[in-house]
Amino acid sequence: MQEIIETLRKLVMAPGPTGFEEEVAKVFIEEIKDFVDEIEIDTLGNVIAVKKGAKKNGPKLMMAAHLDEVSFIVKHVDDRGWVYFDLLGFADDRTLPGQLVTIHTKMGSVTGVIGIKGKLAAKPEELAKSIPISDMWIDVGVSSKAEIQKLGIRVGDPITFSKRFDTFGCSDMVYAPSLDDRLGCAVLVETLKRLKKEDCEATIYAVGTVQEEIGCKGAKVAAYAIDPDMALILDTTIGEDPVTSDKDAPIKLGRGPAIRLMDENWSAIIGHITPQRVKELLIRVAETEKIPYQLDVLGKVATDASVVHLSGRGVLTGTILVPRRYFHSPIEVANIADVENAIRFVTAAVKRIDTSFIKSSSARIK
Repeated sequence: MQEIIETLRKLVMAPGPTGFEEEVAKVFIEEIKDFVDEIEIDTLGNVIAVKKGAKKNGPKLMMAAHLDEVSFIVKHVDDRGWVYFDLLGFADDRTLPGQLVTIHTKMGSVTGVIGIKGKLAAKPEELAKSIPISDMWIDVGVSSKAEIQKLGIRVGDPITFSKRFDTFGCSDMVYAPSLDDRLGCAVLVETLKRLKKEDCEATIYAVGTVQEEIGCKGAKVAAYAIDPDMALILDTTIGEDPVTSDKDAPIKLGRGPAIRLMDENWSAIIGHITPQRVKELLIRVAETEKIPYQLDVLGKVATDASVVHLSGRGVLTGTILVPRRYFHSPIEVANIADVENAIRFVTAAVKRIDTSFIKSSSARIK
């Protein structure tokens, strides 16, 4: 368990704003390099590692977790040194005021605080509505544009929530920013470690994808290059809280990873329905190995599965998710026991993906 926590800590503490994933990619590569045969970084920045299978012409299995995190970008700096910003992906606006953030510049990291108009100065009608990003700013403790320039801050610099990682002292629960999707990355890393001495029939393409938070762009490019026979996407899903109904948030922390059966994001016109054969395979694996699991159907979201399954002539795709609370907020919460069970689950599933399963998933009628 401690090894998983340390892997997750390394991944969380490395910044990976959408479109600027280089630092977390370095950590990901360092963690997997001894457990794969080849590693490359493609034009978009995806990390694609290959672990050759035991069978020369065996199936190609793509396992992917996205490296990027919910983040922001510098949009404007005024003459008084206030930094205005916009989204890279989607964050919950309600959680932003007063948060510490880090601006990543050519000269290093700069800490700032997200500010809003104070409650005592706000008009009643302003207090009655939510505050848009356009009415927020970042205070970096200066009073002129010249000082901003000395710090190296420029329009286009990426911004992340300031990094922290810790465990609750009384349980297996951890809290940190960017658990979406450092949890999936940790599952991928630890699965590769456990598969090092296994003679799996499938050749594994372990991919740290980029730009998932703005439309799964990296996964689309990687899947096209790999042309896999099957894919497993490793991501996170929404866990329960005290005020959301079980109907709307049925997935519980501590009860195992979730198998996503359907998702859709109509604003981006993407989504994925898990094929029945993949669903039944994953359920069978979990039940045979006595791994706790949950079933997940969630609208308004999508994962890399949404683009991977449409690559080429179509790719058999399944999604295994680690539950976490406080979706796309400055601090998310997860249970390390769910991560351990996700690793066990993915490891066992990979061993069962062979030529016969791939061939049985399609048929020529005439």
